[in-house]
Amino acid sequence: MRQTQPVQKSWLVQRSPFYYGWFVWIAAAVGLSATAPGQSFSISLFIDHYIADFDLSRTTVSGLYGLGTFIAALGLTWVGRQIDRRGNRRAGTVIAILFAAVLLACSLIMSPFTILISFIAIRGLGQGSLGLNSSTVIAEWFQARRGFVMGITLVCFALFQRLYLPWLQGYIDAHGWREAWIVLGAGVGLIVVPLTWLLMRDRPEDFGLQPDGKTGDSQSTGLRSNGDWSLGEAMHTPIFWAFMSGRVLCSAWGTGLIFHQISLFENAGHTARLAAETYGYAALVMAGSTLLTGWLVDRLRPNVVMAMQLTAFLLASGVATAMSADALVIAYALAFGFFMGMGSVFDGTVWANLYGRRHQATIRGFVTTALVAGTSIGPIAFGLAYDNLGSYNAVLWLGAALAVGVGLASLAAPHPRRAV
Repeated sequence: MRQTQPVQKSWLVQRSPFYYGWFVWIAAAVGLSATAPGQSFSISLFIDHYIADFDLSRTTVSGLYGLGTFIAALGLTWVGRQIDRRGNRRAGTVIAILFAAVLLACSLIMSPFTILISFIAIRGLGQGSLGLNSSTVIAEWFQARRGFVMGITLVCFALFQRLYLPWLQGYIDAHGWREAWIVLGAGVGLIVVPLTWLLMRDRPEDFGLQPDGKTGDSQSTGLRSNGDWSLGEAMHTPIFWAFMSGRVLCSAWGTGLIFHQISLFENAGHTARLAAETYGYAALVMAGSTLLTGWLVDRLRPNVVMAMQLTAFLLASGVATAMSADALVIAYALAFGFFMGMGSVFDGTVWANLYGRRHQATIRGFVTTALVAGTSIGPIAFGLAYDNLGSYNAVLWLGAALAVGVGLASLAAPHPRRAV
């Protein structure tokens, strides 16, 4: 097992002028930003082009996206086990290479079937595997400051989105969606792959370090003494299912809002450009909320943090039903950015805080499977509501009702304790 291996020698780690975890953080932050082409906010910019070029309905494209996302989610628990077994450096490099190749191949889409295959690949490798690898390695190298570090990581991601989304929209408009996929693939291949291999390292204990920059004998500190739980043990605690339900709900409906954001805004009397700009403003709110959440998760019970996220989700769903006025668009951006930003920090910190580091990628892989599967449900539900009822209001109010129930369950769930 990795924790019993002798201390490894690394020129970069030994000669680092400060705690090497910050170099790992750079690689992880870049890797997290590189998940953008596999995220719903990027794919949403291609959807109307797929509908027009391949003569598809919105429900059909939503169904392909949902099915592709669901299939992609099925392998993420296995990916988590491989990360735990082989380490973040090797796993991350392989994932980045495959993701770059898939993005390049998306320029060759020719039919609904190839659209489905592309959704499976970019969701599984980008939004799922690359994001899982990047967030778990941060939790390996930081412990006491885990919430703070994850918060600043997601601030960087949010600020990146603020610049990236308008650029991608403009590039698609100017050069077409096929060339846009080529540029995205080349960026991942030329930047993320070498950076991951050069800078990322698996665990601080492998190099005689401890999380947060302490020095010491890596073999003298057993991970089990830190309260490490296996996936099977975690699944026997009520809080695991309460928190996962909250995260799946926010991921499913949040993805639905992103995936259909242009249609949602046009239905409220706004333009596609305003939809993209509003998401950019929401990304700035995400930046602020990630810092706040990173501070909160180091100080508050995670039950309270989950309840806060669900409250913001409830507000965003309510405002989205009637945001014709400019003030309501701003209110939507605030609530949406807050609940989406909180969720990312929650996933990157709370699971490791509750169940330890030894099996964190396996546990996070299982949770990510559920989250990605949830993101397959949201776009379908929103598409069906619009095509059959003429608006998104019914599915938005359903999400609000579910948020109330899950929020109460999360507040009532006890902190996990081992049987004596």
